[in-house]
Amino acid sequence: MDHRNTLDSQNPERPQTGPAIWQAVRQRLQAIVSAVDFDRWFSSLRFVAEVDGEMLVAARDRMTFDRIVNDHKFVLSRAWQQVDPLTRPLKLICWREASAELKALAGDPWAAAEPAPVIEALAAGEPQTETAEVQTGGPPMTFQTLVTGASNQIASELGRRIALGQPVGTSTVLLYGPQGTGKTHLAQAIKALSERTQPQRKVVYLTAEEFLSAYQEGVRARDTIDLKRRLRAASLLVIDDLHRIGGMPSTESELLQNLREVSAQGGTVVLVGDIVPGDPAGFGPRLRNEIRGAVSAEIGLPDAGMREEIVRRLAAHIEGAHPLFHLTPQLVEMIVLAVHGPGRELCGAVWNLFTETGFGERAPAPDMLANVLKRISGDQRKPSIDVIKRATNRVFNLQKGQLECESKAQSLVYPRQLAMHLCRKMTIRSLTQIGDAFGNRDHSTVIYACERVVARLAADPSVANDLRRITDAVHEIMAGGPS
Repeated sequence: MDHRNTLDSQNPERPQTGPAIWQAVRQRLQAIVSAVDFDRWFSSLRFVAEVDGEMLVAARDRMTFDRIVNDHKFVLSRAWQQVDPLTRPLKLICWREASAELKALAGDPWAAAEPAPVIEALAAGEPQTETAEVQTGGPPMTFQTLVTGASNQIASELGRRIALGQPVGTSTVLLYGPQGTGKTHLAQAIKALSERTQPQRKVVYLTAEEFLSAYQEGVRARDTIDLKRRLRAASLLVIDDLHRIGGMPSTESELLQNLREVSAQGGTVVLVGDIVPGDPAGFGPRLRNEIRGAVSAEIGLPDAGMREEIVRRLAAHIEGAHPLFHLTPQLVEMIVLAVHGPGRELCGAVWNLFTETGFGERAPAPDMLANVLKRISGDQRKPSIDVIKRATNRVFNLQKGQLECESKAQSLVYPRQLAMHLCRKMTIRSLTQIGDAFGNRDHSTVIYACERVVARLAADPSVANDLRRITDAVHEIMAGGPS
């Protein structure tokens, strides 16, 4: 069995020892995963040894091991392969289940702290060296980086009041909504603003999984007092991903006791999760009552303008460390039109494009993005001309048949031209078929309509917004069932 420093020096420009390679891998991971995922799952991993040609990296506990294997194994393995000059296979192990022989030979990988990331050394005044990869991690989760709009405005304002210690009506607050809509971003922003503006407050942020893990450890040790002390000392307690402990009565009971203790001492509790307050299914009656009695604010799916802003901000952040990674308006539009889910999916598309460019070593191009979108979205069912017409009617509040009539009123000509333009882009129908669907118009009318839309796009930003509104309506109609 070889221990840690077993690599041959073949390329002086690349890290050669196991620990050095692992540090480079950590920096690369910070560039391609969110800050929350890195802190939760990757930051505690440690390089252990090379064994029989495999490079061993250890997760400290089973929960971290399972999450990496289920959700992040590919990105971890790929990052290692791109850094290791010998491209040896990486094997992830759970340290608690490692053999006694390995533990004896390798020692405790957590006994010595990992070297500080380069970005932290800079803050201490050290000279700048190879910071680009580190700086490309996701933007900090603050109110300044949170894209706000109609879908999250109330929740954002509520979060600010909580962070600043202003009254919100109840001691327990619920922030809820679908997955990937920025709930964790808002929760982290509350924590950051509170710590910055009110240093006297004790802020505790825990995910439900972290609470569950700490509680189970305490139960096994027959001592949960440390967990109680940590939570009950909080003047602001934030529990993220609350839905993950639904259906666990003893865990719910323990959490509820701690929540009520914080409230009784004048503190504020913020619950975050994929929960509908009127019907918090999966929870016991006491926690359901707590949820229903809380002040609540929904975080919904971002609208078209918010989606574009999410893409632009993340791309600009990456470009700051990788100047070649510049998203043109065309690429931004391609992402916004193709990805219709929550903000997390939009960010995923941008990060996948960053990976496609060799981690910013090449400028992004439409063909690269097309590959990314195909990979992450699969083959998408194309809308019919009728669906696009129905979506246009919905956006412009038109009656059925108005898009086909002979009227030359601008209130009808403009939406008709937008609809024709989208039919040409989003369907496989011919110009003649499109023209026939809009009142038996000639194919040259369709060409003229498309040219007019393209010309207007260059001069009037509202045209792009109208196209996005129709596109959103198209996907809403298609999500409701076959057209």
